[in-house]
Amino acid sequence: MSLHEWYRRRERGLPARIGDTDMIYRTIFRSLQPRALSAELSHPYRCGQDSGAICNLEFSPDGTLLAAACEYKSIVLFDPLAEKQVSAVSNAHDGSVNCIKFVDSRTFASCSDDTTVALWDARNLSTKLRTLHGHSGWVKNIEYAKGAGVLLSSGLDGLVYAWELNNSTEQGCTYQRLLYMPGLMRCRLAPDESRLVLCTGTGYLMLVHDLDLASLAGDLVDFRPNIQRLNLMRKQRVPLGARKTPAVSHRRKRNRIEFVSDFPPGDDAEMISGLTLHPQGWCALSRNISYDEKTEWSVVHDIQSWSENEDESDTEKQEPDELNTEDSQEPEQEDVPQQERSNCTRSMEGFGRDPKREPSETVLTEATWCNGATERNVINNAFPSHSGAPCPRLAEVPLQPTIRLSPPAKGGRAGSAWSEPVASKRTAGHSTDGTGTRLLYYIQESNKVEGYMREACFSPDGRVICSPHDDYGVRLLAFNEQCNEMRYARQCLASGSEPAPLRELRYKPCYPHVVISSQFSPRFPLLVTGCLLGNVVWNLPVLS
Repeated sequence: MSLHEWYRRRERGLPARIGDTDMIYRTIFRSLQPRALSAELSHPYRCGQDSGAICNLEFSPDGTLLAAACEYKSIVLFDPLAEKQVSAVSNAHDGSVNCIKFVDSRTFASCSDDTTVALWDARNLSTKLRTLHGHSGWVKNIEYAKGAGVLLSSGLDGLVYAWELNNSTEQGCTYQRLLYMPGLMRCRLAPDESRLVLCTGTGYLMLVHDLDLASLAGDLVDFRPNIQRLNLMRKQRVPLGARKTPAVSHRRKRNRIEFVSDFPPGDDAEMISGLTLHPQGWCALSRNISYDEKTEWSVVHDIQSWSENEDESDTEKQEPDELNTEDSQEPEQEDVPQQERSNCTRSMEGFGRDPKREPSETVLTEATWCNGATERNVINNAFPSHSGAPCPRLAEVPLQPTIRLSPPAKGGRAGSAWSEPVASKRTAGHSTDGTGTRLLYYIQESNKVEGYMREACFSPDGRVICSPHDDYGVRLLAFNEQCNEMRYARQCLASGSEPAPLRELRYKPCYPHVVISSQFSPRFPLLVTGCLLGNVVWNLPVLS
């Protein structure tokens, strides 16, 4: 059925049919067309061409402002409706600007290769609100935990810092070192702030389930990710104490660690340079380069927590002596004090902690509108995590082999997002040693543009992925040809829970511009792509 037929049915008052919503979304996404801007336009319309490559694009939560992180130390702000530049900061940092993250509709943070994080007010860009020092390497990623009022930053020094924006000092904000992870490339915070996803340059992802920022540093003070992963990869049977620490125990109620290293056939992943999360937190999209550097892949992994009941049943099956060993180890880890803070900061014990919340509880909040951060695309950079609006409630669906939806919370507002889906454990693949079968979808990417890391993004509803492809253009990818949401697409798979390839919805050429970053507007039907030469291309639907 065409869009015009749907209009006629609606005019006659006929009820909507199953699949109409998918058809409308598919038609709109396929009709996106780039609007080229001439190089001879006046300065307000030149779209940052004097600022170098567009490394990252980020919309404000209300979608009325677009910020671009540029290679030549610049930050450029655009009006998405007028499609023109409204302001710019020429020397925002002393190095390339890698990522921008909005704290609210007017305040945003930026990070750079100069190892600093800066806070800005979009209404007055003449000076920084605050400069945050702490990293010793290039800072590539920023996330904002709205509930705790904490800004998370990660860099190539392998460190993740938490900055308490509401508790500032003369030297900056009070901060805490959360964890150290060798080879860290990117970290992303789930929209409901219940888990943290990290990717590395050594071919694996690390998930932190039941995230509690206030106790994360203390819980993982003695945790060594690389050593733990090597123990988990051993083929021979080893004692429980050697192969499994309390951090990866399924009995752990907070800050539980899980490693993800399953990739499709032919993808010997090594450097996972890009990471972005689904707007509802259902899955993670990563982009990696294989070990031989000949192929590049986009891979979708499930990042949801396993069902609590199934975890308990697995625990009961373990040998009693193993359980006793684990019980004797876990309290020791819980009592380890948090590591020392910098002497120029004050104690942050309890930042982000809700006194009404018990450690074993999982409090679900409405997904935030803007949870994206990105970074520059030159060899050391990454891709933006998209900030999307929560999709409206749909009719309750039957249980699926891979995803189960919990009922909406009582007292929820009309139109709010579904409660967090809980992933049912797969019968083959999931194990209790901190690793499991998480692979959902995959597709091989073009590696014609070498030396640049290209940023992909999700649409606000999570149905479509925009991925830079070939020399000049982007691909719109979907979970199936009907452009279903992921939960329904998985249900329709003939192969059950087996991984499936992503479907190409449409290829959008942007010649002669090499696309290295992309972002969907959370408010308007608009796709914006950033190019290597500093151009911003606006893609709008053209319905015939």
